[in-house]
Amino acid sequence: MGVPGETTDGGRSLSALSRRPLAATLTLIAVGIFAYLYAPMPGPNVPQPSASDCVELHIYSNGYHSDIGAPASIFPEDHPLRRLYPDAESFLIGWGDQAFYLSDGTDLMIGLDALIPPSASVFHIAYNAGPSSVYLSPNDDTGIAVSHEGARRFVAFIDRFLVLGSAGNPIRTSDGKVVGRSSFLRSRGSFHLLQVCNQWMARALRAAGVNVNARAAWLAGPLIRQVRKVHPTSCAVVSGNNSHPSPERREATGQGPIATTL
Repeated sequence: MGVPGETTDGGRSLSALSRRPLAATLTLIAVGIFAYLYAPMPGPNVPQPSASDCVELHIYSNGYHSDIGAPASIFPEDHPLRRLYPDAESFLIGWGDQAFYLSDGTDLMIGLDALIPPSASVFHIAYNAGPSSVYLSPNDDTGIAVSHEGARRFVAFIDRFLVLGSAGNPIRTSDGKVVGRSSFLRSRGSFHLLQVCNQWMARALRAAGVNVNARAAWLAGPLIRQVRKVHPTSCAVVSGNNSHPSPERREATGQGPIATTL
C-alpha cells in the first residue's frame, strides 16, 4: 500500500495522478470560454441596406472606447432624445460605467472596480455627432450603412436601455463631456466584464443588422476592424458609387461625416 509522495505499482506518483483531473478541468474551462467568445453565431435577421434603402450611422473610436453617431431623423419626432436636443441634426451616443465615465479615465482602480462586480451604467448623449466627437480625440471614424429597418431596430435597442421619468423625458444625471452640448442620462443594464462599453456597442450594431462578434468586443479598435471586414461602410458603397459627399455638403447638414437617405 502506497503512502503520499511514494510511487504506485505502475511507477507513477500519486501527486501526479491527482493533478490530472485539475488539468483536465482547467482545459475544459478554457475551451468553454474560447467557444463562448469565438464560436460562430447566426447573423442578425435584419434587412440589409440597398441602393434605395440606406441610412448611415457612424462610429468614432480612440482605440479603447467607441461612440456611435446617428441621424436625429431616424428617431421618432417625439422621441425623448429629440426633446432633449430639439435642434440636433444627429446624436453622438455612448454607454458605459457611471463612475469611470465621469472620471478623467486615468484611474486604473476605478476601471477595475467597474468590471468586477457589476456597476451602474449611464448614457452619454451629445448634440451633433461630428463636432462633439472631438472630446474622444478619435483616431478612427467609420461609416456604417444600415437599412431603414436596421435603423428602426437600432433605435429600439437604445430605448430598451434608456430610463425615462414620469413625464417621459430622459433622467439627466449631470453635464456631459462636451460643454453645453452633452448630458449623462440614466441607463438600464449593468456594466461588467461581459458587458463593457464596446460589447454594448457591438450589440447595438447587431440590432441594426451588422454581423459582428459582440462577446469578444472588449476594445474599440478590433470592433471597428470587424465592422470594416463584414459590412459596407457607406450608402455610396451599397449603391456601387464609391464617391462620398463632399466635406462642404456634410458640414451643411450639420451631421459631420454622417449621411442619411431619410
